[in-house]
Amino acid sequence: MSLQSFLPSRPPRRRLGASRRAIVGATAATALLLTACADAEEPGGEGGGGDASALVEEMQGLLDEYSGQPEFGEPGPAFDATQLEGRTIALIAIDLRVPALTEVTDSAQDVAEQIGLQTTVFDGQGNPTLVNQGMTQAINSGVDAIISVGLPVQIIADQIAAAAEAGIPVVDVINTPPEAGVPGQGSDPNVYGNVAPDSDLVGRLLGATAVVETDGAANVAIMNTSELTVAPVLVGGMTEILDECEDCEYTETDTALVDWSTELPGQAASVVRSNPDLNFMLPIYDAMTLFASTGVRQAGAVDQVDMASFNGTAAALDLVAEGDIAVANVAQNNDWAAWAAVDQALRGMLGMDPADPVLPVRYVTTDDVQDLDTSSQMAVNEALFGTEYRDGYLALWGLA
Repeated sequence: MSLQSFLPSRPPRRRLGASRRAIVGATAATALLLTACADAEEPGGEGGGGDASALVEEMQGLLDEYSGQPEFGEPGPAFDATQLEGRTIALIAIDLRVPALTEVTDSAQDVAEQIGLQTTVFDGQGNPTLVNQGMTQAINSGVDAIISVGLPVQIIADQIAAAAEAGIPVVDVINTPPEAGVPGQGSDPNVYGNVAPDSDLVGRLLGATAVVETDGAANVAIMNTSELTVAPVLVGGMTEILDECEDCEYTETDTALVDWSTELPGQAASVVRSNPDLNFMLPIYDAMTLFASTGVRQAGAVDQVDMASFNGTAAALDLVAEGDIAVANVAQNNDWAAWAAVDQALRGMLGMDPADPVLPVRYVTTDDVQDLDTSSQMAVNEALFGTEYRDGYLALWGLA
């Protein structure tokens, strides 16, 4: 059984616009496993009115605002973490074959060990039955907090409610668009706290990149994977910007996560060949860029099409450094995400209010990563984000 069977189907999304938007490829409905895909087309949009040069200048300003190294800001009040020594945090991941999820899990284990906490790790292996078992096992064993690493909250809603009933705080990390000041902080209402980048901001930065790099004449293919929780918000941020651009057009493809390696190269080549005016691609995650860029090369469009994407993985930043196809990336730091998730778990165990759920991002271009050490993801994280946040959290917890 796949995750698809646990989630409700979603009707096609309609968007306003003067011309058209095509949705092609595999239409997905869940988080990491998909059993079938379908093709569809629907009306879509062309950019709106406005002076192109003014918009390009405005978008460049937005990109510049997020181009520097983020500074650590205290996400909430300080507290004494030593009183929690010996407590246990369960780390439950949807699938530890996904590098970002492994990074968060490994870093969270390291952080917990530093401050005298115990951890358990459960790998759901992309299987909803195993995921539910892992949550139930953690609750029944009486752990003190649960960090949900990429779990689609729709399939664990009952377990989240059971954890809340048992007084076990659940923290959702790098999965759900964050929203401060509401129950669940944008995740399931029974979730204690959330940690994730501002997905709308990420989408707007990517849309702004297409506008700036094409001088306000972007013809864009947005490469979506709609099964992912953050996808509608990411894509919405992109189209929000592109809809402001009078001479911009966009189409959208939708490919299941499990089909990225097999379908994206051919799909990208097909999109390029079918649209000779295409000049930009926006894959929602930079792992997609690795496959889609192959398709651009196959189509002989290296000099025609540029790309920008999101995540800041070492392999994708190598492509940005080359600069012939990938020209920019919105990077997140999964080590920082782990520290923030542990911070949320500590606050939950102490009965405090949750902290600010928004994880910082950094916008980088080819010029920014020419000399970047991409030998490991940790090297990338430290080069782009520094390490001050680690000292900041330790001080916040009364441990420095």
